Amino acid sequence: MLFRSFVSINCGSLSKDLLSSELFGYADGAFTGARRGGMKGKIEAADGGTLFLDEIGEMPLELQSYLLRVLEEGEIYRLGETEPRKVNFRLVAATHRDLREDVANQRFRSDLFYRIAVTSVTIPPLRERKQDIPRLVEHLLISRAHRHGVQVPHMDDDLLGHLMAYAWPGNVRELRNVVEGMLLMGGTVLRLSDLPSYVRKTAVQQSESLIGSLKETECQVISKTIERCRGNLTQVAKELGIAKSTLYLRIKRYGINREAGEVGN
Repeated sequence: MLFRSFVSINCGSLSKDLLSSELFGYADGAFTGARRGGMKGKIEAADGGTLFLDEIGEMPLELQSYLLRVLEEGEIYRLGETEPRKVNFRLVAATHRDLREDVANQRFRSDLFYRIAVTSVTIPPLRERKQDIPRLVEHLLISRAHRHGVQVPHMDDDLLGHLMAYAWPGNVRELRNVVEGMLLMGGTVLRLSDLPSYVRKTAVQQSESLIGSLKETECQVISKTIERCRGNLTQVAKELGIAKSTLYLRIKRYGINREAGEVGN
């Protein structure tokens, strides 16, 4: 079967009643304020295509049983109707929650979980794939510039460095909002000053912390190599792959004891 349409809905952004009507649709006069002639729901609209349920872990338990029935029987009842409608669609779901833990705590139906967990893909948080940030930023700048009808700006190297250093607790959504905000408030070249202060401050702190950790690691490596080489600095420099003059500078900077074992030349 060739799947064509793509229909999406965020399960965490709607109340239970609104999510129910959006998913399953409703018949004419199903409730006060219902649209005349009724409405086709997202599931029915995805017939022959793909239904994407974002944040499925936020779906109320009462609605999970209805979704399971649709998946098992391949038919749907609009709210207020007694006749089923046949549907055939591919389901893709996403969540930031640990659904296995939610099943154990009875916050998510186990039968629905095993019905939808045919295969899964875990996407690491942005802080664990920072190599993606430059291309994501480039994509976001282009797409947001086109949306707002403005010129795509260039980006200062220092700014990109801070974007790479920040932990992005809000993942790509936070990155998108920050990029869009800079685009709207900045000029043809985005600089460090265009970055929100909370991102700039946190990024600097994280960079300093990382630099401190790297220096500590470098100091330990040099000290252990000196000890292993019994103070022979010529051999130490050779093992570390650095010039002897550079080694002397590192020893002085970190206050490392050169007198471990034999003194080198």
